[in-house]
Amino acid sequence: MIKRTNDFNINIRTNLKAGVGDIHITEFIDREEMINCRLLCEQVVPVGGSIGQHIHKYETEFYLIRKGLGKVIEQDGSHEVGPGDVVITGHGEMHSIENIGAEDLVMTAIIVTH
Repeated sequence: MIKRTNDFNINIRTNLKAGVGDIHITEFIDREEMINCRLLCEQVVPVGGSIGQHIHKYETEFYLIRKGLGKVIEQDGSHEVGPGDVVITGHGEMHSIENIGAEDLVMTAIIVTH
């Protein structure tokens, strides 16, 4: 199967997870088409925007940072992330991410269910 760019679902989520701003989300694959995966998408966080703190239960979320500079807050503190970094948030863990750079923060997000 090949998914073409014109097949992707694109939407905007405002103040996602009690964060700030409009998060542009491009879903590469519909949830119904995936097994053991809840999300595979690109997320674009605008300058000054954020995805608020939230917990993951029975799943692991991966953020592959592709462009920009972000600040991730996890149980063990605050960390700056940039292109090439991977943020991993497992079952029972919480996290948030904020764009602290001068350009859009672009990341691929994947949620794998347990």
